[in-house]
Amino acid sequence: MNISKLYVCCAIILLALILNGTAFAQNPMGTSRVLAVVPVKGSVDQSVYRRFDRLVPELKKIARDNIIKLECSYSGRPENEQDVINAYQVAGRIEKYLRVKHNLELDLWITIQLGTRKTKSSSLLTIALFADDIKRLDSIPIDPKKTEEH
Repeated sequence: MNISKLYVCCAIILLALILNGTAFAQNPMGTSRVLAVVPVKGSVDQSVYRRFDRLVPELKKIARDNIIKLECSYSGRPENEQDVINAYQVAGRIEKYLRVKHNLELDLWITIQLGTRKTKSSSLLTIALFADDIKRLDSIPIDPKKTEEH
């Protein structure tokens, strides 16, 4: 691998960590623990699946009551429906692969993050363990000013 490719890979990983850090800072429900950031050039291919294959032993150690976030950061535009579909398909392929090929019985939540970058760059797949606070979403009232009557 030449030095320029190494710099590009490092820049992509650093960008993913910065983007995730920004998202976590805005998250009132707590923080997530990032397990891996995997760049995807073009489409999900065997090299991407192999990267996730290496994560499976660690994922199988996670208790089933935890929630795992599988996020695709995609350089598309939110107003372009095809970009939204593409981002969900990238994350969805990995979710299905982990569930079907590896019989992973974790609660995997698919999310996307669309950017407004001027240049097309690699998509990034981030897999993270949600904080326990996320499990209490059912307790959040629809209207915080009113309490539900039972």
